[in-house]
Amino acid sequence: MYKSFKTFIRKVINKILHLFGLLTYQLRQKPDFLIIGAQKGGTSSLFFYLKFHPQIQRPIKKEIHYFNLFFDRGEGWYLAHFPFRSTKHLTGEASPDYLFHPDSPERIHSFNPNMKFILLLRDPIERAYSAYQMNKRMGIDTRETFEDAIQYEFDNREQYAKTYNYEKHNFFYLERGLYAQQIARWTKVFDKNKFLVIKSSDFFSNTNDVLKHVYNFLDIEVKLPPTLKPMNVGKYPPISSKIRENLESYYSNDAIELKKNWQIEF
Repeated sequence: MYKSFKTFIRKVINKILHLFGLLTYQLRQKPDFLIIGAQKGGTSSLFFYLKFHPQIQRPIKKEIHYFNLFFDRGEGWYLAHFPFRSTKHLTGEASPDYLFHPDSPERIHSFNPNMKFILLLRDPIERAYSAYQMNKRMGIDTRETFEDAIQYEFDNREQYAKTYNYEKHNFFYLERGLYAQQIARWTKVFDKNKFLVIKSSDFFSNTNDVLKHVYNFLDIEVKLPPTLKPMNVGKYPPISSKIRENLESYYSNDAIELKKNWQIEF
């Protein structure tokens, strides 16, 4: 009850702040960086840690989803989420669905061709399983087993291969882990030096060192956060070794490209 009340109050405050932002959007700062993915890769933790940095001002909320879900609401609606313009601070948001959305790269380039991007990439099999468990916990996915979920994806992926459908692709757990394939869409639009690609396991095992790389990438001073508590950590049984073995071949070609182009290996 207490948690629900806090969530309600936070949503009310954010709504008020956004209404004020709409009145002053022309004075608002465009984001300098975006954390674009991957979903369930640690984006909430990284966004939380960055809030402590004195040279970063955060938007009203972490995930705005402008470039994938709400693009038709216009730039003013988007800018209304951000702080007032400043030469002393950076700002940015974290919508992990951006990486997966096919139109996001072009939309973002038109908005800010100098944008910087941070990616946290988790073992794709673990990522898929974690996403399923999250949706099941939230009551979004009512299928009984992970096997049922991925079988649905195998049966329907050709049908939705050419046209993006958020309602359907939200339950495509495996496809979201084809990281090299997705990043290739982005590097057709932005230079490779605009991307910082981080292995999620490195982020959580060597958080301070990885944060230093992030600060260097954003060209800000090293100011480590006072806490390194991971955010949004779910608890569920481990994935079976049989499922993992069956899915390794699905990711094999993408894994080769990811290691070749970004030196990331799971």
